Amino acid sequence: MSHIAKIDTQIKNLGCLKKALESLGMGYVAPAQGKTLSLPGFRKTEVIDGCLLEIKTGCAYSIGMRRTEDGYEAAADWWAVETFTGNTREEFLERITRQYAYQTVMDKARALGFSLVSEEEDANANLRICLRRWSPA
Repeated sequence: MSHIAKIDTQIKNLGCLKKALESLGMGYVAPAQGKTLSLPGFRKTEVIDGCLLEIKTGCAYSIGMRRTEDGYEAAADWWAVETFTGNTREEFLERITRQYAYQTVMDKARALGFSLVSEEEDANANLRICLRRWSPA
């Protein structure tokens, strides 16, 4: 029985994803230019091919990011990841996509000349970001 499942994501930029993972303290491995990675599933009887990024989960089983028509999908042996880390796939993907969204917004804002003034998180984990841009008179 296969434990490998793929989850579509809203991730479209691997550079921002790498920055998000670094911010979260999650390790990753990227293949050499023009190459892909193959990740083992449980007991190495299944393989996740075509990965452009391997996200380390803290156990022997990683999350592979694979290219799709619309962006990237997260493929993993989720049963093994959940069993050996104690975190559900929803928890992993929520943390990663939340930080990815933050990183994407901040990178775009900086590229447009904005700087961070403040950020606050409310009791519902909503993040409020205040940015400023000075324009010449």
